[in-house]
Amino acid sequence: MAAGHMSDEQYKSAVSAVWRATIILAVVTVGEVIFALTLGHMLPKILVNTFYVIASFSKAFFIVGEFMHLKYEKRAFILSFAVPIMFLLWAIIALAIEGNYWNHLNFPK
Repeated sequence: MAAGHMSDEQYKSAVSAVWRATIILAVVTVGEVIFALTLGHMLPKILVNTFYVIASFSKAFFIVGEFMHLKYEKRAFILSFAVPIMFLLWAIIALAIEGNYWNHLNFPK
């Protein structure tokens, strides 16, 4: 078999994995839309935003794992990718909190 070619079994497996991933992402997205149209206006904004953040992160995690093939890599590589991302997210959250503090400090109501 030449380099870069798949057997029929490998191809069918890859195609089914793509369809499975597409269906999972579609179900989560439809769930978000249904939530927004039915319960989004009745719940506190913090709960709605938390739901959207969790759903978005779960979709992003699944996309990175499946389509970027990160879940098939070795643990050390995954950690070398995930740890800096966690620090980046922590920095964004910390800077947003600090910016909000400075905003309220400099422009009181």
